[in-house]
Amino acid sequence: MTKRIARLGLAAGALVLATATPALATITYPPEGGTWNHGADATWVWSDYYHGSRCHGSTSVGKYTDRSPNTPAGQESYTGAEAKLSGNRSYYRIC
Repeated sequence: MTKRIARLGLAAGALVLATATPALATITYPPEGGTWNHGADATWVWSDYYHGSRCHGSTSVGKYTDRSPNTPAGQESYTGAEAKLSGNRSYYRIC
């Protein structure tokens, strides 16, 4: 019984540590205009870009690369990829 309680305590502690990792999110207003929401946490890297008057897109690079299609003005481009331990990257572009 004591071993079972100890295992449950370890599992609960691991769950708390896994969910306590903060997201490193940033909202940026690029010089080309628009709004760029990008960042990474322990499991996900993302890049979401909105531009009201120009074709645009976004890319997320983690364990793989997710590149949005060229997105029309007035719509948001969304990308996301499973995060690596380090070296995750987010990009935006103007068409």
